[in-house]
Amino acid sequence: MKIRLALLAWAFAGQLRGPAQAPAQVPAEVPDSTPPTLVQRYDLEHRIARFDLPGRLDEISGLAFSASGTLYGHEDERGIVFSIDPTTGKVGRGFELGSNAPRDDFEGIAVAGDRLFLISSRGRLYEFREAPQGGSSPVRVTDVGVGKTCEVEGLTYDPGSASLLLACKSVMPTAPEVRIHRIPLDPTTPVPPPQRIPLDAFASVGLGGGVHPSGMDIDPSTGNLVLVAAREEAILEIDVRGRVVSAHRFTGHRHPQAEGIAFGPDGLLYIADEGKNGKARLTVYGPPMPEGGS
Repeated sequence: MKIRLALLAWAFAGQLRGPAQAPAQVPAEVPDSTPPTLVQRYDLEHRIARFDLPGRLDEISGLAFSASGTLYGHEDERGIVFSIDPTTGKVGRGFELGSNAPRDDFEGIAVAGDRLFLISSRGRLYEFREAPQGGSSPVRVTDVGVGKTCEVEGLTYDPGSASLLLACKSVMPTAPEVRIHRIPLDPTTPVPPPQRIPLDAFASVGLGGGVHPSGMDIDPSTGNLVLVAAREEAILEIDVRGRVVSAHRFTGHRHPQAEGIAFGPDGLLYIADEGKNGKARLTVYGPPMPEGGS
């Protein structure tokens, strides 16, 4: 009560004396504008769900969401694209590229508007549109010219630059780096030189022994590139400047052959594993549970 009366007396005295001088301005503390990293925003130790995939996707090799929320997946030997229900893991019949699904070493899928793309390990780019389940879609094939120096394993679309990004699982001749190629969708736009991330940059996040990308996607909330590396059983995050900002090694062989990764419109993270000594599967991750949650 005494403290309260003292404050009232101070305020009343101030009114009698007239307006008080404004106190000296103290610079406000500038908040840290650095966005949370992937490993801060997702609980990568506790999955939300995991679905076994049917035998036709035992060798699943890529994932991508369309703008409408359709999740596409493909296997690595035939040009057939399947729709996957992200809430149940149920897989549709799929549709073929061309009148007879081509055979190739398919290593990634990307969606740009109504255009879909598959990439082969030697840099053959297949462009097509969605077709009804059980049907087929006309396809155009282009050699993007990286096959002599890059074993491609990973494809995604970067809306910020209207380009397809291709990850090299390995480079020829061997070089201590992770290499990312950028292929503009506009054929009149010059192709920039590849982004080269030295392996030393991964040492600070515990991956100094080598990194072999096997799938990738753009995190829509940050614009950062996120890679999975099957050989290392790891997930990596690289910002728009090419800096490695986070990494996580999966424990307990939970991802023995991660080949596909996609961020869903629901904000969840989806990872597909090839059926290595078992069924292929789709695993879903979300944000950390609040304290006290289960």
